[in-house]
Amino acid sequence: MPVTFTRLLPGLLVLLFLAGCDPSQAESESTSRPVKLVTLEAGNATALRQFPARVEATTRSNLSFRMAGELLELNVSPGQRVNEGEVIARIDDRNVQSELDSARSRLELAKAMLERMRYTLERGAVSQSQFDESQSEWRAARATFEQAQEQVEHTKLRAPYDGVIAQVPVDNRQIVQVQETVAVIQQPGQLDVVFHLPEQIVQRMPRNDGTPFGDALAFEVRFGNSNTPYLAQLAAYTTQASAQSLAYEITLTLPQPDDITLLDGMSANVRLDLSALQTENGAPLWRLPPDAVSYAGDDPDQAQVWRFVEPGNVEVVPVDVGRLTSNGLEVSGELAAGDRIVAAGAHRLTAQTRVTPWEKEQGL
Repeated sequence: MPVTFTRLLPGLLVLLFLAGCDPSQAESESTSRPVKLVTLEAGNATALRQFPARVEATTRSNLSFRMAGELLELNVSPGQRVNEGEVIARIDDRNVQSELDSARSRLELAKAMLERMRYTLERGAVSQSQFDESQSEWRAARATFEQAQEQVEHTKLRAPYDGVIAQVPVDNRQIVQVQETVAVIQQPGQLDVVFHLPEQIVQRMPRNDGTPFGDALAFEVRFGNSNTPYLAQLAAYTTQASAQSLAYEITLTLPQPDDITLLDGMSANVRLDLSALQTENGAPLWRLPPDAVSYAGDDPDQAQVWRFVEPGNVEVVPVDVGRLTSNGLEVSGELAAGDRIVAAGAHRLTAQTRVTPWEKEQGL
């Protein structure tokens, strides 16, 4: 009996040792966990931002009459080129013509009376005060006549400069009101591109001579589906944010490109390189999925990510966490372009975990 026990003792010891092992540890050493990885882009990739924009004519005017009346002539249509001073439209001028005729008659009468007063004054038949009164009446009649002439001219709407008619929102024989837009004219040659800049970016801009803009940013514009970039210059900006979007309206200007036709209202994209707003010693920011960041290390307040190391290992990298944006969670740390970071399930990993990159299968 003692001999048999002695022979069985080594086997029993092996069974007891295996029973004391952690099953999860044994499994982790023998199998690899599939993980989804995200590759960090170039160092300035997070600094490149795009904003939707719209095209507007730099010189654009809404033409309207200074008085109400029936529209008798409408001489333009959308897309038509006009020259400075050309009559675009005319309203009924019968009333103002009648006032002009009356003012002309009063002026002629006052002028004749003034000439008689001058003749009699030279002969001493009237006093100087009577002559002055006649001269004053002539000046008043002349002012009334000039005003009536101006009113007649206001019945004609003329082009303020050489341009192209963009819109004609009225019809002929229509009664138009004061300041009602009859035609919209644009001057070709220069274009404006309008977009909105969020307050978070404006806050980071250095103030040069009291202004938050200037040479801090380079504005690159693309139109529609074209990938051709066009450089634009800052033209104007608002100093009060929109109540709805908390963004500031920025207006850029650039010459009309020769290789593309651009009209008012077309879409555009403004691309900004925000790397110029970062401090020289500031660490680059990377945007990662929130699930890529965990706090499972020795320090519960220290955020960390897991970097994939060939062939199937991971290493922990401490990071500082910034803002949560629509493109991901901003982090900074000892990371570099090309690093492959575990994108999800970071809290379940350890330094001893064996991993394998998860590849999306065809059709999934």
